[in-house]
Amino acid sequence: MPSSFDTPHQLLRPAEHLPTDIRPDATAKLGGQPGFLTDRIVPGQLRGLILGSPHPHARILRIDCSAARALPGAVAVLTHADIPGVADYGLRKVDRPVLCRDKVRYVGDPVAAIAAVDLATAYAARELIRVDYESLPLVDDPAAALAPDLPPEAWVHAGGNLLHAVQHAHGDWAAAEAATVHWVEDRYTTPRQMHAFLETEGGVAEPDGQGGLRLFFGGHNPVREAQVIADLLALPREKVHATGTPVGGSYGGKDELTVQPIAALLAWATQQPVRLHLSRPQSTDFGVKRHPMRIRMRTGCDAAGRLTVHDVDILADTGAYATHGPEVLDAAVEHAPGPYRHQAVQINARLAYTNNGVAGAFRGFGAVQVQYALEQQMDRLAARVGLAPDAFRALNLVAPTDPGPLGQQVVPFDGPQRALDVARQQPLWRDNPHHWRSADGRYRHGIGLALVHRSDGFGKNGPSASRMTLALAEDGAIELRTSFTELGQNLVGAIRATCVDQLGCGPDEVRPVLGDTRRAPDSGPVAASRATTLVWRAVTQARPAWQAALLGAAAAQLQVDAHTLRLGPGGVHDGQGLRLSHAALAQTLGRDRPTLCIELPPEDPAGNAPDVHFVFGACAAVAQVVVDSWSGMVRVEKLVMCTALGPVVTPQGYLGQMEGGAVMGLAMATQEDLRCEGGHYTARNLDAYLVPTLADAPEMDLIAIQNLPEGDPIGPRGAGEISVNFATPAVANALAAALQQPITRLPVLPAQVIALLEQTA
Repeated sequence: MPSSFDTPHQLLRPAEHLPTDIRPDATAKLGGQPGFLTDRIVPGQLRGLILGSPHPHARILRIDCSAARALPGAVAVLTHADIPGVADYGLRKVDRPVLCRDKVRYVGDPVAAIAAVDLATAYAARELIRVDYESLPLVDDPAAALAPDLPPEAWVHAGGNLLHAVQHAHGDWAAAEAATVHWVEDRYTTPRQMHAFLETEGGVAEPDGQGGLRLFFGGHNPVREAQVIADLLALPREKVHATGTPVGGSYGGKDELTVQPIAALLAWATQQPVRLHLSRPQSTDFGVKRHPMRIRMRTGCDAAGRLTVHDVDILADTGAYATHGPEVLDAAVEHAPGPYRHQAVQINARLAYTNNGVAGAFRGFGAVQVQYALEQQMDRLAARVGLAPDAFRALNLVAPTDPGPLGQQVVPFDGPQRALDVARQQPLWRDNPHHWRSADGRYRHGIGLALVHRSDGFGKNGPSASRMTLALAEDGAIELRTSFTELGQNLVGAIRATCVDQLGCGPDEVRPVLGDTRRAPDSGPVAASRATTLVWRAVTQARPAWQAALLGAAAAQLQVDAHTLRLGPGGVHDGQGLRLSHAALAQTLGRDRPTLCIELPPEDPAGNAPDVHFVFGACAAVAQVVVDSWSGMVRVEKLVMCTALGPVVTPQGYLGQMEGGAVMGLAMATQEDLRCEGGHYTARNLDAYLVPTLADAPEMDLIAIQNLPEGDPIGPRGAGEISVNFATPAVANALAAALQQPITRLPVLPAQVIALLEQTA
């Protein structure tokens, strides 16, 4: 196969695409109009508030709301006893109560909810609620949580603290072990990370005056939100309508329901609109975080450097409730082998309940934790063999037609080779020493390389069907109607660009209809850039029928042969130019305007096992860091990103996803760690939990490798997560090079730097 460095790729920089590629929602967002859904403030709206548990683990003995209910202006004070329908929710594991009834499992666990005429009254009412608790044993360590002799009082949920476990093995272990000459074994620890989105969890629930409810909450899946609320209130599904867009940031933190059930319960009980919006400290307590993981890896290769055995043990802390925990662990298992060919693999993974808050979906989704550990292993084995890190990876890459990492059927894909070939040719990697010191010895520099692949879309157990509608609206606008939501990923721009490319129209003629269950079919949840990929597939699939419908109608109107017409900006063209505008065609057709219902096939074939993926993308990155040996401070100076994800739908959206995710990934490696001590987070605001700013962002180059293997059935791969996945291990590998020590714990904070330097002094 020829080197992919000789195949088409493109260096993307923002300045090259302005002003013609400005995001279509940029003006509205920068001007705060129309704002986020939490900005839906109208007269007569009640304010909602949650009473959360002050204890990480306790039995509820009594809840007394009488004084709070007697307070003037407190319109409703509700507990679990006021829920008319299904009182618990969850994904694969339904384990989370809307309001706790028997015990609390983490600090902030909702016990009661208040709706009042204003926020001051709501706070006053909350102070009047009396709850009697009986303390239960604190479970704050995942290993201790799974001890076999743990008493039932220390079980976070009935049945014990093991939420999910996965075992996988393939290959001839004995033969692979016998061929092994070089070994690397170590334990790696990854931190809890907070999403720190701009818009904290919140929104508005409004009775519609017709026996139903309208919901306005930023999230990934308005259809699921409406179903959960309908079940909660014992209403028919059609009585609940949800709008879920736009969202002021999610990064996975709003993938599952957050405050929607509580706000809906308050609005239904009062029959008045209720706005519930968490403060930053409330969001810190209440919201989900990245799963902390402890990973043991034992990896070997033969004398020539070919990988032989890969033994992995993963222990993850899911906190008090499951949310996306099982899927996160499944993703960790699936990505533990990486894009490499091992003779034999064995993986054991466990997910433990604890009283350490709640962990859930977070950009990188379980894969980034193991990818950091794996890429450390690759560098360390390369050094044992005497090979350069890039050469060692190239020697061990899976072939494009090989099975997936767990032996599953996958779409043939040469992305890992393409990405690695481009990365290793970059001057930053090719033309520099990989570690050096400043003349005075104070500053240590390091350059690291990482290669990752990332599953795309959903596995077999995930939502399989995705439905959208392509329609010519009454005013001639081309509408793509989907329940997907705009999370900041430039979905509006992606829809416009895809329609322009596939349907031949102008960008201003496309009107995306997003995240409204009244107007759009069930497209499934947004996950990373799944929406962009599926929109591309949907419009591509609908193109022939769309062209036939519009050109046939125009030919009948113009009394010409349809073959003499084509679609273009503005409407229907012939050899002389525009003949019939979209608006004129819509007016002529009236109720017969074309409306195409698009249903995409499952994202994973039926032959695969559950919880594995059919589609992967791949990226490589080269990072340069500098370490101040006096203070221990770390700075990431440069990051070159080589992305093999297929066609770029919108350059601005692509750049935003890659650069933003990369900064989030480098923060995981060098800065962010939300520690939980005694069941309490050590930071509850952004003055103590510091996230990176633009001052922390390195110089970044993005090289998009856009070509795909011939006959590829998928099209663009997701760009929403993978920059986190490659940035964290690339920075960790650069730090290891600078310090000449393996990096076994993230983030690498100044105290750890000094400790590592003292080991080599």
